[in-house]
Amino acid sequence: MISAQNISFNDVNSSNVLELYRQSHAGNMPQEMKSMDIMVQIGEGNMIQLIDKTPNFIELVQTGNYNTTLFINPNNYPTNAEIKINGSGNYIDITGSNSISDGMKMNINANDMTIFMRNY
Repeated sequence: MISAQNISFNDVNSSNVLELYRQSHAGNMPQEMKSMDIMVQIGEGNMIQLIDKTPNFIELVQTGNYNTTLFINPNNYPTNAEIKINGSGNYIDITGSNSISDGMKMNINANDMTIFMRNY
């Protein structure tokens, strides 16, 4: 674990800021209470809706314009996913979390794409 006092501002950039944030907050809570949601939007007209009954870890990054991401987990299986969208006009709708989606990493590099994903 690192502390904020050990990080030089000059060493922080867009490539490592999320990892530094994760590392700086890794040991601050008891294991049974740890949960982290990271949402980053760069562009205009983007929307993220995140509803998670059993949060653990999710990282949602949207780069581009007019992207919509809906992530809803009504299940008792904890969320553990990284979703990165690069482009414009994309619509991503993900429902649920299970052992198959555990540790899922989704990278979307497209424009005007619609993706529906169901994990029951």
